[in-house]
Amino acid sequence: MSRTSRSIPASRVTPPRRRLSTGECREWLRTHREGRLAYQSGRGPRSVVVSYAVAEQQIIFRLPDYNDIVHYAPGERVTLEVEGVRPALGDFEAVSVTGQAELANGADRAELPEADFEEQWPADVRTSVLRLPMTEVSGFERPLRRLRAG
Repeated sequence: MSRTSRSIPASRVTPPRRRLSTGECREWLRTHREGRLAYQSGRGPRSVVVSYAVAEQQIIFRLPDYNDIVHYAPGERVTLEVEGVRPALGDFEAVSVTGQAELANGADRAELPEADFEEQWPADVRTSVLRLPMTEVSGFERPLRRLRAG
């Protein structure tokens, strides 16, 4: 019995990925405002959509005090994943930042660099600020498959 090689249809070939430089990753993060924060809660792993801002060399999250992230993430290793399509080129890009989350309280909070938060909380909702240093940053881009006409 002979083995024959079969070619893979073009529609099933995954386009090649290109690793993004640290500078490209940081720029991607600066031009977006929302991602998924992965952390370990008391009920297991979680991945929650959060708004964020970039301030100097860190990611800043302002969250209501009742949010589980405020209680479980500080002092723990977390990952922020930001994905999307670059409209001009139609490429899919994904960037992740991993590190130890820190809660900014009191003087720490007052010393935070100015952050442009898109999401605003009502004055009567107490919030906490969580910081994630941009020390472990990685990302990639991949061309999206183009649909064939006809």
